[in-house]
Amino acid sequence: MYIQITKECKITNSKKFLNQVYKYKTDSETKDLYNNWYLSYDEELTNNNYITPKRCSEALEKYLFNKQGDILDLGCGTGLSGKEIISKGFNQVDGTDFSEKMLQEADSKKIYRNLFLHDLNSDVYNFDNKYDAIVAAGVISPNHAKPKALKNCIEFIKPNGLIIFSLNDHAYNDLDFLGKIHSIIDDYNLKIIEKKYGDHLSKISLKSWIYVVKK
Repeated sequence: MYIQITKECKITNSKKFLNQVYKYKTDSETKDLYNNWYLSYDEELTNNNYITPKRCSEALEKYLFNKQGDILDLGCGTGLSGKEIISKGFNQVDGTDFSEKMLQEADSKKIYRNLFLHDLNSDVYNFDNKYDAIVAAGVISPNHAKPKALKNCIEFIKPNGLIIFSLNDHAYNDLDFLGKIHSIIDDYNLKIIEKKYGDHLSKISLKSWIYVVKK
């Protein structure tokens, strides 16, 4: 069942948002950015060769053998990551995001079992299930989902479940942020089973690390 999302008229917006995404510092600024970006998000990221969702889905396919496994697409946005996950044969996929308008776009793709409107930096998560895998493609960063989001995921992962997430160059080169991520991995005895560097947005020469960690 999909959550109730308010339907609104869409207004054509040709403004480019990608060059702004790393500038905002507060949660409210970031949320406003994504709520205004939803119409051009898919086109703008596709035009810049947004590869991280594909790389995350390939890692998921490599390590999660059960195609009926329950998967959460954390920070699903408009569904770009969800489409890649579905393309690998997984079909029990839920999505969550903090932007209602992004979720409207994700809902229109009809690829998710459930969608949840949720602040990823909140202490309270409202998911109904525990998951075999959580995928966070292009989500965890100093200006978006904080390390707390990774910490909160652990409660909703089944024993031996996977968390697959990316850290782009901006996030990985922030040593304080990176230290917090690795502290969570160590404190909760998560095992890094793969860590691979590759393209994120190749048109702007931005790369990312893909982590696969196991509970």
